[in-house]
Amino acid sequence: MCTVDLGLSPANQSFEMIVDTGSSVSLLPAHVYETYFSHIPLKPTKVPLVTYSRQRIPVLGKLHLRAFHDGNTASATLFIVKSGSILLGLDLFEALEMVIMRNRVVLKSEQTFSEPLKVTKQKGPHSYTLDNGKTWDASHLSVLPETFTPPSEEVTEPATVHGAQSRNQRIRKQPVWIEDYVT
Repeated sequence: MCTVDLGLSPANQSFEMIVDTGSSVSLLPAHVYETYFSHIPLKPTKVPLVTYSRQRIPVLGKLHLRAFHDGNTASATLFIVKSGSILLGLDLFEALEMVIMRNRVVLKSEQTFSEPLKVTKQKGPHSYTLDNGKTWDASHLSVLPETFTPPSEEVTEPATVHGAQSRNQRIRKQPVWIEDYVT
């Protein structure tokens, strides 16, 4: 969920929108349009909308508004549908320069990443000591190919990932932990 202000003037209306980056467009149900924006005529549209299961979604028209979120502003085209939820699709998600980070919507400018950690020593078949002293369990990663050679006790070169020939054959050298990502 994400709060977005929609309107044409400084007196905009705030809405809790469901973030759906699988939807290419943003939707507004007819009852919301009638309550807040009926003074703005709908524009006709011939864009057919369908659900993920390929069922048609009846579209009443489209509405052009301004969208505001945490200081970012974008032009918004909202498709007015008979029923459903207020949906923030990929179009508006990208226009407002949003990203999802740690299960919340933030602006791209708010993205932060910690410094990468390096593996310093292998402790077991799937566990490693990191340069911050913590132990990292990598058993949840892919199955290593039979041709994989475990690293020596002391690691001197950083890990690399090469193109996979199969899903189970991704890691060629010892992995490096980078907060939520492994390379």
